[in-house]
Amino acid sequence: MSNLLDVSSSEIEQDDPKRSAVLTAALGLFSRYGFQKTSMEEVAKAAGISRPGLYLLFPNKEQLYRATMQGVMERAQQAMEACFADETLGFEERTVAALDALMGQYVETQVARDLSELLENSGPQLGSMFHDYQEKARATISAQVESLTPPGVLTAGLSADDVMDLLFSAALTWKQTSADRAEFRDRVGRAVRLISRGG
Repeated sequence: MSNLLDVSSSEIEQDDPKRSAVLTAALGLFSRYGFQKTSMEEVAKAAGISRPGLYLLFPNKEQLYRATMQGVMERAQQAMEACFADETLGFEERTVAALDALMGQYVETQVARDLSELLENSGPQLGSMFHDYQEKARATISAQVESLTPPGVLTAGLSADDVMDLLFSAALTWKQTSADRAEFRDRVGRAVRLISRGG
C-alpha cells in the first residue's frame, strides 16, 4: 500500500503542476510543523514559487490547509475503496487491506502520526470536513460488509453497521497503539476472523 505522504504531485492535482507542487510542499510542512507553525512563506519556498504566486493560488493559509487536508482524506477514501473492489481477495483480505489503506499508514512513521494528530485536532480550520470524511468511510465500510461478508455472519443480532462500528472503532484505537503497520494489520485481521467465525 502506498503511503499518503509519499505522493507525487501528479496524484495530488493533475491539472495544474504549480498547484500540485504547492499542495505537496504544504502536506510535508503541515505534517511536520502543524498548522500554526507553518508559514505561507515556507510553503512557497518549499514549492519553488514566489510568495505572491502562492497567494494567487490560495488567498490565505486556512484555504491552503483545507485543500491540503481534503486531498489527504480523498486519497485515503479512494485507496480504501480500491481495496474493497479487488475481486482477487476474499472478505478478510479486502477488509484488512481497506482499513490499512484508510488508517494503517498513520502507524508507519512519525510524520504520518503527526499528520493523523493534525487531522484529528483541526476542528477550527477544517470545520466538519474531517467528521464528514469519517462518516463517508464508515458508510463505505458498512456497505462493503453488507455485500462481502460470508453467509451466516450477519444476523438479526449482528448487522453490517454493527460490524462496521466494531472494526472502525477498534482500528482507530489500534492506529494509536500498534507498534508498527504489520501489527495494525494483524490486529484487524484477527478481528475480522473472529467476526467471520461468529456466524
